[in-house]
Amino acid sequence: MGTGVEQDIWERKYHLALERMERDERDFRDLEEGLRRLAVRLTALARGQGTDVDRLLDRLNEALRDSPNPAVLDALLDSLTEAVAGLDRLPPAVNDDAPVATLVATEALADAPVDDDMVGSLRADIARLQDLLAAVSARLGDMTRYLAAELDHGDATDGSRQLDATVREEMKALGESTLAATDLGTLQAEVNSRLSLIDSHFREYREREDARMAAYRDRAERMRDRVAELETQTTSLQDSLRREHVLAVTDPLTGLPNRLAYERHMEGIEQDVRNTARAVCVAAFDIDHFKTINDSFGHAAGDAVLRIVGQTFTRELPEDAFVARYGGEEFVVVFGGASPEQARLKAEGLCAMVARLAFHASGKPVTVTMSGGITQFGPEDTPARAFDRADRALYAAKRLGRNRCEVA
Repeated sequence: MGTGVEQDIWERKYHLALERMERDERDFRDLEEGLRRLAVRLTALARGQGTDVDRLLDRLNEALRDSPNPAVLDALLDSLTEAVAGLDRLPPAVNDDAPVATLVATEALADAPVDDDMVGSLRADIARLQDLLAAVSARLGDMTRYLAAELDHGDATDGSRQLDATVREEMKALGESTLAATDLGTLQAEVNSRLSLIDSHFREYREREDARMAAYRDRAERMRDRVAELETQTTSLQDSLRREHVLAVTDPLTGLPNRLAYERHMEGIEQDVRNTARAVCVAAFDIDHFKTINDSFGHAAGDAVLRIVGQTFTRELPEDAFVARYGGEEFVVVFGGASPEQARLKAEGLCAMVARLAFHASGKPVTVTMSGGITQFGPEDTPARAFDRADRALYAAKRLGRNRCEVA
């Protein structure tokens, strides 16, 4: 390709000289002399003079072999044009050692008549080459922008690496084919063929990528649906576990926490008392003569009494107190931040409140009272030991007449 570019440049200078000759016949002899000198410089260039031109041609060949860049090609062509123009400033290189054939060819070229058809053909070739170079630059620019966009997307898949290798191979083959081209038509056909192959590689790669992305989006959509389904199932399971947990620690009759809830609560109280020495009291309550109520008025009446007593505890106890149905007709209350005396006063208030309630069964009034036992939870205590002391104080209150509270 370097030889063709060199020849086209000289042909362009030659035809410009012919146009000047046609415009001004008075300068014909001077123009004729200039053509002779031009032919002599062509011969000098062919004999190895003009090293700058040779160097630039080598660089141009290398650029064409190694992934051509439109900007690099334009810069090299500009430099080559300037180097060729600089040959006009060289002194004549013809000497006695010049081959006779070279001198004869030089003289024949200088004396050759101007052929209008040849001028037109050369002009057409020049125009075709310019169009070809412009098309190559445009297509290379498109490829460069496409690859830049791919890099911006961060696509480092095997497909993109394979595309890069394929394009490099095609561009190398393009550079080699331009060196082997014997005429402009062959060069243009080879360039178009290679660029068409590169275009087809790009299209195939884009089609594969589109298919891959479509499959990825489909898998991602299915995964999102599955995740949403799992989230729904997880939420439902969590709700179910919460409900089961509430049922597990709740007394179904009174709605109060049950014995299991009390034992879990006391685990935290035990650690709290040992770490902070906070005053905590445990109170055990039992409904007096509850068996008589069941025997006299039935279990439905007994259940009603348990529910009403539970509601009284919930309504009257302070927020920092914990109450639970321990089992049967027995309740347990944990008074946080209370001394035994303070807890006793609160417990007696609860007993008085229950005694004032108006219970009726089968149209008859029913007297309901309860007794309580209170103890302080010490740093060395366990929940079991503390409850056992409170329970003994409770039965002491029953022995002392019921409807009262005792401290152990």
